[in-house]
Order: sequence, then structure tokens, then C-alpha cells
Amino acid sequence: MGDVKDGKEKKRKLFTVIIALLLGAVYAALLFLPYPRAVEFPRDSYRVVWSDGTATEESFASAYSHLDGVGENGEILLRREGLTGRCIDVENVKEARDILEGGDLAPMLTMDFSLDRLGSAALYHVYGGTLYFDAGDWFAFTGQRVEFTPIRKAERVFFTGGELLASSLLLTEAKTLIVGDLADFSYKAIYGTAVTVEGRGRYAVRDGAILDTDLGGALKAGQPLAAEIIVPDVEASAVGALLPCRGLVSLDLPFVGSGPVAAGEKFRGELGYLFAEGEGYYVPETLKRVKVRGGALIAYAFYACPSLEEIDACGVDPEAIEPQAFAGLENLRILHTPRRDVVLTGEFVSHTAPCGCTVYERKEG
Repeated sequence: MGDVKDGKEKKRKLFTVIIALLLGAVYAALLFLPYPRAVEFPRDSYRVVWSDGTATEESFASAYSHLDGVGENGEILLRREGLTGRCIDVENVKEARDILEGGDLAPMLTMDFSLDRLGSAALYHVYGGTLYFDAGDWFAFTGQRVEFTPIRKAERVFFTGGELLASSLLLTEAKTLIVGDLADFSYKAIYGTAVTVEGRGRYAVRDGAILDTDLGGALKAGQPLAAEIIVPDVEASAVGALLPCRGLVSLDLPFVGSGPVAAGEKFRGELGYLFAEGEGYYVPETLKRVKVRGGALIAYAFYACPSLEEIDACGVDPEAIEPQAFAGLENLRILHTPRRDVVLTGEFVSHTAPCGCTVYERKEG
């Protein structure tokens, strides 16, 4: 029994010696370490000028809690108690904003700014709910850079390149689609959606019409929720451009069909061309009024538009209007045309307008 106790005592003493040696080594090592340096805390004071002329020094926490966006010149915008504040001394915010708004993915992926934490927070406040789509891939802003991400929900989709289909856009539940200069945009990106479209670079949106402004301009599509669209003077219209506009009521066009001149194998002169998919024309029953400012009106130009009630062709050259241009419109009530000998479906009375055109009105009863 005594031998057992002696063995345990020897082990205890040995363990104590080992611990003492280890602690001694640690203390000795600490003697050769450098003295601790002061850690630089993140900046926590921001000068903000308010819309009433006052200026305040804000902490990061107070500024962050009132973030309202980023201005065009890179100023961080705040809103508090009805006042708008501007913080202009945060570096690299304008440069980062310009890249994120530019619509070109390449500089986004190489963006390498050391953004202040308020600048990072302000940019994320604006762009954190945006997905960037390019050639089948999705990207998102993390607060410092743009990185690849799986498709997910977003408030906005920025279409930067390649071809986007509406089936993919619908998965994001985005309310806004921004079309960048390098995108291959067509109606297929928004057909069946309820997004509002914005344009960048060569793409522009005017009075409900989505335009490619290159080479004289072309109508590419219409805003899906538009009730009225006025297409400016362009050189061409894309087939099916207005298919997304299922609630369209009024349409103002520079010409009917694919282009202003009725010549060439590719010319299509029917209004239904703008609502064509495959071999069919899908003109919405809501479309009641059409104004045409120029171009040519071929025979049955309004084929497959049975709901039309009013047509104004005052601006069209009468020599470019075929007599049967307005034939087949059973619900037409009023026609304003510079050509007098037109064929109409039903009985009409007519009078001469101050402009010299003939106005036809359907007989009641």
C-alpha cells in the first residue's frame, strides 16, 4: 500500500514541475514581444449639412439610421424630421456609384475601392436590393464589390448583357428592370411581367415606349402596364414589340407596321405586327384608339384589331393610304383620314374637318 502512495506522490510532483516549466517558458517569451500598439477605431464623425442651413456632426450610428440614398455627385443623403441632409466628405462613393449605375459588368467585377463604412452602407442601401444579370449569370453588390450570386428575390434587376427571358425575371419578383447599354433587349424579357423598365446608354424610355436610340432609333417594346403609349419618330419597330402591353388603350405611332416605307421583302404593314408572336396577332381587346402620324397604310392594315373604335390618320399622305386600309373594323366609330374614298364596314356619315381631312362617324342604330 505504501508503494502505491509513493508512486502517486512522485507523479504529482512530476506534473507540478512540468507545469512550472511551461509557465516559465511562456513568461520568458512574453518578455521578447513588442509593446501593444493602439488600435485605430473606424471613423465615427461625419459632417452633415441640412436643408435648413444647419450643420451637425453625426456618428456612424446616427447617420446610418437616417440613410436616404446617394446623390449623383457621390454625396450621402440623409433624411430626418422632414429635413434632407448631405454628407460630402466620404471618399470613393461617387466612383463606385458611377460604376454601379453604368450598366457594364466588367468594371463592376474589378471594382476595388476602400469604402468607408458609411459609404459602403449608403451604397448598399441603394444597390443591396439589385440583381445584375449578364449572359445567364446573376451578380449582387456586397457593400464593397459585385460578386456572383445564385438567383434570388430582388427589388430591381439590372440587365447588363446577353439575353434575358421573362421566365427568369419573374423568379426575382423585381418591380423594376434597368436595361443597360450592352444588353440584347427585346419584348421577351418583359412579356408576362408587371415591371417598370428604365433605360441606360442607348436604351431610353419615352411616353411608355422602350427605344433603342442607335441608328435612327427603333421601338423595342412597351411598358407592360402602360395604358397609353406615344412612340416618337423612329426608323423601325421590332416584331411583337407591344405584346407585353396587355392593358393598352391608346396608341400614337409614327407609322403602322415594321417601318415607314412600304417596300422590301421584310416590310410588314399591319398594326398586328407589333403584337405578333409566331404566325398569330394578339392585339389586346383593350386597345380602342390609334393615331398614325405618317408612313403607309396598306389594305387591311388593322386586321385582327376588332376592338378599335377610333383611328386618326390625319398625318398620313393620302397617296400612301389604300382604299381598304380601314376595312373589316366592325366596332369603328370615328375615322379621321385625308383620303376620301375609303372602304368601311357598316354605315357612316362624314364631314370635312378644319384640317381638310374627312371625318367618318358611324350611324347610330
